[in-house]
Parts: sequence; C-alpha cells; structure tokens
Amino acid sequence: MVVADESTDNTSDDRNIHPLRRLIPELKPFKGLILLCSALTVAQSVFGFLPPFVLGDIVNKLQRGENVNTTLYLFYIVGLSGSQALLGYALSIAMATLGQNFLIEIRERMLGHMQSLPLAYFEKNQTGKLVSNVINDASTVQNLITANLTTMVGDIVQLLIVIILLFTINPIMALLSLSIAPLYIFNFRRFFKPLQVTSDDIRAKRDTMFGQMQEKLTGIQTVKSFGQERFEARSFMSTTRELMGLNVRQGALGGGLWTVADALCGVATGLVLWYGGNQCLQGKMQAGTLVMFLIYAVNYVYGPIVRFLVILDPIARAEAALNRIFRTLNTFNEVKDIPGAKAMPQIVGQVDFENVWFEYEPGQPVLKGIDLRVKPGQMVALVGFSGSGKTTLASLLLRHYDPTSGHIAVDNVDLRETQLLSYRSQVGVVAQESILFNTTIRENIRYGRLAATDKEVEDAAKAANIHDAIEALPEGYDTKIGEDGIKLSVGEKQRMAIARALLADPKILILDEATSSLDSQTEALLQAALDNLMAGRTSFVIAHRLSTIVKADVIVVLEKGVVTEHGTHAELLQSDGLYSRLYREQFRVALQAAS
Repeated sequence: MVVADESTDNTSDDRNIHPLRRLIPELKPFKGLILLCSALTVAQSVFGFLPPFVLGDIVNKLQRGENVNTTLYLFYIVGLSGSQALLGYALSIAMATLGQNFLIEIRERMLGHMQSLPLAYFEKNQTGKLVSNVINDASTVQNLITANLTTMVGDIVQLLIVIILLFTINPIMALLSLSIAPLYIFNFRRFFKPLQVTSDDIRAKRDTMFGQMQEKLTGIQTVKSFGQERFEARSFMSTTRELMGLNVRQGALGGGLWTVADALCGVATGLVLWYGGNQCLQGKMQAGTLVMFLIYAVNYVYGPIVRFLVILDPIARAEAALNRIFRTLNTFNEVKDIPGAKAMPQIVGQVDFENVWFEYEPGQPVLKGIDLRVKPGQMVALVGFSGSGKTTLASLLLRHYDPTSGHIAVDNVDLRETQLLSYRSQVGVVAQESILFNTTIRENIRYGRLAATDKEVEDAAKAANIHDAIEALPEGYDTKIGEDGIKLSVGEKQRMAIARALLADPKILILDEATSSLDSQTEALLQAALDNLMAGRTSFVIAHRLSTIVKADVIVVLEKGVVTEHGTHAELLQSDGLYSRLYREQFRVALQAAS
C-alpha cells in the first residue's frame, strides 16, 4: 500500500517535470479557446498602436501650421477606440469561457481522483487543506491562464512590434529608452525570490488556518461543552496575526519592487525627453514625433516590461498551486481494479480469511496470520482491546486496503480479482459515528439507494425504529437535519444510518460499535433495528459492550493482531481467556451500578 501525503514526493514518472510544462498537456482540450483568446489579444494590441500615431500626426500638422480635419480625426479615434473596446469585450467573454471550462475540468478530475484514494490518504491530510487544494489551487491556476497568459501573448507581440517601430523612428532614442532594461532585470532578481518565499509561506499559513477552522467548526459541540471558545478564538487569532505579518511583508517587498521600477521608468522617460527635446529645439525632430515616441515608449515598452514583472508573482503562485495539484493527482492507490477484474456476482455471504497479514508501515504488522471462515448469514463478533486489529480487519473486508500477504475471499472469489464498485455496492457499514448530510431526512435515508421510492424510504425507517420519531418532527421526512445531523440525538442518527443500510440491502454487514454510548432504552430500540438489519445477512460486529453480542454465531477474540480465541458465547465463557475475563468484568460493573 503506497499512499502519499502532502509531504510525499510524487510517485508518477513525470514527477520531475516542471509543473508549468506539465500544465501544457492539460490545456490541449482547450486549444481552440486559447487560440481565439490569443488572436483577440493580438488584434486588440494592434489597434492600440494606432491612436498614438494619429495623435503624433495631428501635433506635427499643427506645428507646421497645416489645416487639421478634426472631424476626420474624430472618426479615426472613435473608430479605433470602439474597435478596441469591442475586441476587449469579446476577449473577456472568451477568457471567462476558457477559465470556467478549465476550472470545471480540473476540479472534477481532482475530486474524482481524491474519491478513488484510500482512507489512509484522508487520515494523513487535513480536510481543510484538501478543500483548499480543490477550490483555491484550481482557481489560482485558472487566474494564471485567463488573466495572465493571454496578456503575456499580447505583450510579447506588442513589445516586438514597438521595438522595431522605435528604432525606425529614432535609433538613439530607442537605445536610451531601453537602456534601463538591465536595471529592471537586476531589480526583479533582487525582490522576486523573497516575494516567492513569502507567497509560499502565506499559502502554507492559509492552509493551516483553513484546516484549524474546519476542525474546530466540525467539533463545535466539543468546544462549547468544555467552554473553550475563548481559547480557540485566541488560537485562531494567533494564526491570523502570523498571516497578517506575512501579508505585510509581501506588501513591503512588492512596494519596494514597484517603487524602484517606477523610478527607473521615470529615468528612461527623462533621458528620452532630454535627447528628444534637444532634437526638437534644433529642428531635427518634430514635436509630434517626440510625443508619439514617448507614448509608445512609456505605454508599449515600459508597460509590457512592468506587466512581465507583475505576472511573475502569479506565475510563482500558480507553480506552487500546480505542485500541490499534481502531487494529489500523482498520489496513487494500489487498491484498485486489476486488468481483467470481473464484476462481483450476487453475494451469498461466505467469507474466508486465509493466513492474512497486514501492515500499515513496513515491518510493523497489525494483523498476523488471520484464518477465519464465516458461513452465509452468520453473525461474527470481533472482540479485543483498542489496537488489537478489529477495525483493520473490517477495513480489509471493505477492501479499503489489501492484505500484505494472504487472501480474503467472498463466496470463494478473491476480492483482488473483483471490481471494487460491484463488490462494495453489496456491503453495508453502520459506524460508531454515522455521517449524515445537511439535507432532508428523506434524502439522507435514500442515500443508501438513490432510486428508492418514498414508500421504500419510509418502510426502511419503520424497520429501523425511527419512523415515529421522524413523523413527530414539524416537517416529517422533509425536515432538514442540519450539518452532520446536529438536530438529531446519537441514537436517532444511528437508526437513520441503519435505515439507510436497510435501503441499500447489502449482503454483508459491518457494524462498528454501533450501540456504544447509548442509554438502555435507546440501545433496546437500536438493537431491535439491528436485528432487522442483520436478518439473513452475513454480519461482522465490532463491539465493546459484550451484552450486545451474546447471540453471535461466532465470537473472535483478537490480541495484538492475532486470533487467540473463537467460538460461541457459552463456549468462550467456559475457558479462562480474555473474553471470559472481559465479560465477568463488565457484568460485575453492571451489578455494582444496579446496586
């Protein structure tokens, strides 16, 4: 099992390729839109060249005392400005279309890939960071494509044309206007690296802040229960102040970069004015030509150079975002369909563990040589201390992981030879903390089978002993339960999860401490619902309350990843093993509590 977290290098063959180079193949589906945006950008730039030429011509004619047809020039200016505006409007629509199409495609791909990754990936990465990866990082790359790359294309064309034009007008002034270029490069090299490092620090700190917010808001009940609101507020503000300091530093560095850039631009403009002014005074150049040259030099040479400097920061941000995106997309899951995997037939329910070993970390086995045969329809209880391997055994049965060695077979079919979806669609889980979604009760239950009718939903709720509680709500099955079922009690959440599982009609069930932390009355309702759920199904029950598993067909006792006992409740009580000791201890505590 290989699962990369955010600190792990990419595992793909192209992990050493620069992220911007890797972006190019991702843009191939949008090459038509990219070419359209580039063409519109170039056309808009070309139209932008003409107004300074018209203005210079007007000034030269006025200087020579010639008549100026103001109406004609008005039409020129209005026509050129209007054409440029229309091109800009078309460009904005084309870029928005390109950006949104790219954003949808990359987010869909990332979310689809994340959902294919094993649980270990999500255990190693904060949910807030993963959300930021899909939302913020994708938006950062989109902004680079739409707001920067098309602009860069236009600026490159513009810069090449204007340099040729300036040397055509006056080579000496052209050299003067370009003389500050080395200083621009030096200024950039001085500020860019600190800016890039600060930008990376800001992104990392923002990810941390998102992760903290997600954790604390998800656990708001715990925060309030322990009265830690002030502590959490101080903790959050501490992170926010650190982020503020980084943003101030970024602003200071950026301010220094552009202050020097503006000063250098002013020096170049002064040099051109000094030389060009002298040329005009000596009658060697017309004033209109100087005006035209200055407009071209300031707006079409320094402007693109400044924009090149501006775009370097978004490029650095996008490069970091692409690294995170490709790190996610390069994370792979060995638990996947092998070539030629076949759909799982209708499950009868026989389950075999054959010499199963498993380790999360190399050299540290969690399960050691598990051999277990379960007949169809049997209830198997897994008992043991925390860390004994009970949940790992259930995870292997769900095929969240594959055994390090050995085999797991269902109806004599090795799970590694079946298609994951066809198998998991026939396996149901009721966890200790069942997750419900912020939608109606009806839709939460229907999540078990999306095509289920309203009557089937209600029948499942009745079998789960939750129907009457739902009917007592103001809007019945159409009641919105709030995020994670916050409006429901723990017992009601569990019975909702059972109704969902009943609707899915799985052939194999995994119940992970589904009756823990419940009062006796609620447990009785829940146990009745579980009996309905387990009827006729092969069931694996993880439970600390041994009173809930006395009816199990087989009780399997795990100690440090090894099966030390197995048998019925009566059989295990007769031996002096861990099960009998645990049962006597729980029974003694119950008697003391009753007295």
